[in-house]
Amino acid sequence: MVYMLCYIPLVFPAMFLLERKGLKLSCSIGAFLTLAGSIIKCFAVDQNLFYLAMTAQTICAIGQAFTLGIPARLSALWFGPNEIGLATSIGVFGNQLGTAIGFVVPPHLVQKKDPIDVIEKNFYYILISVAVVCAIFFVLSIIFVSNQPVKAPSRAQLEIRKSASLRKEENDFEIFKQSLLNLFKNFNYILVLVSYGINTGVYYSISTLLNLIISNYYQDENENIGVVGLILVASGLIGAVVCGFVLDRTKQFKYTTLIIYASSFLAMIIFSITIQINIWTIFLTTFLLGFFMTGYLPVGFELAAEVTYPVSEGTSCGLLNSSAQIFGILFTHTQGRIIITYGPFYGNLFLIIMLLIGTILTAMVKQNFKRQEAIKMALKEIQEHQHI
Repeated sequence: MVYMLCYIPLVFPAMFLLERKGLKLSCSIGAFLTLAGSIIKCFAVDQNLFYLAMTAQTICAIGQAFTLGIPARLSALWFGPNEIGLATSIGVFGNQLGTAIGFVVPPHLVQKKDPIDVIEKNFYYILISVAVVCAIFFVLSIIFVSNQPVKAPSRAQLEIRKSASLRKEENDFEIFKQSLLNLFKNFNYILVLVSYGINTGVYYSISTLLNLIISNYYQDENENIGVVGLILVASGLIGAVVCGFVLDRTKQFKYTTLIIYASSFLAMIIFSITIQINIWTIFLTTFLLGFFMTGYLPVGFELAAEVTYPVSEGTSCGLLNSSAQIFGILFTHTQGRIIITYGPFYGNLFLIIMLLIGTILTAMVKQNFKRQEAIKMALKEIQEHQHI
């Protein structure tokens, strides 16, 4: 929850840094804060140091605010038009991979039945290992990350660079403020902003309350519930890459997004109806949920980038992530209350209704894809010049 709460107020300074100061600074700040939080956690293993542990977790959460919007921005700056979707998907893949590792490794090293001294020792192993990995990637980000390649990877990026060179004398804050105003005036983007928040908020709610939902039907399946959580995340790894690949090959931004969104809606219905059959059925339906809901993330990023071009992808996607955090908090709280009061079926029904609304909003997005139009116009100008 602390990650959601920290992201919302920090999204605007994080977007400003990413858009106006570049990829390297944002990545370095995020990596440094994650490293700092991870090091502090190593000194907060003792059960009497809870507040120190929460301080460290908050520092890591602040660091995430500077890195969460990077995948879409990096793919636009460094990859060509036929690679952007897959590049964004791999960025989302990395985020989900970390979550999947979190489902698998800690439960095997830290178990309730162990003596307290063994638990503390194993916590040290985990936290020191994480800190070492964070240190390595912080150093790598300092050495290797660059703001952008010397040569623009696409015609769309070339046009943005030309425009930026003409605005060098303008104040960075004024340019950023104008970008935000353009976003909030864009009705297509507002539709994507809300529908993205709904879909991702449902995913956050399901993953947070998974134990509460399933334990109502299967009280002695704690280990299998952990497996269900792993399947939810692991299937998302596959979904993100597959959906990004399909988007790159088809360039059907709206229809790809709509099909994936509608599939998330149907998967949620199937999950809710079949949950009482047996635990093995839940494995299958959870795979579908994770595949389509996480598969939607990179596709939603790219749809937003298309309808908001030439606004920076870091800004448009930063607001999408903020929307996801807000809806995630609201849905988790609301579904939790519904489950406690009326039962898990009605909690799931609430999410089904939300996904239906999100599907309708996605269907309302008009096919006004400005980045693709910019690429087509640039190619047309080249062809006409060659004929002369």
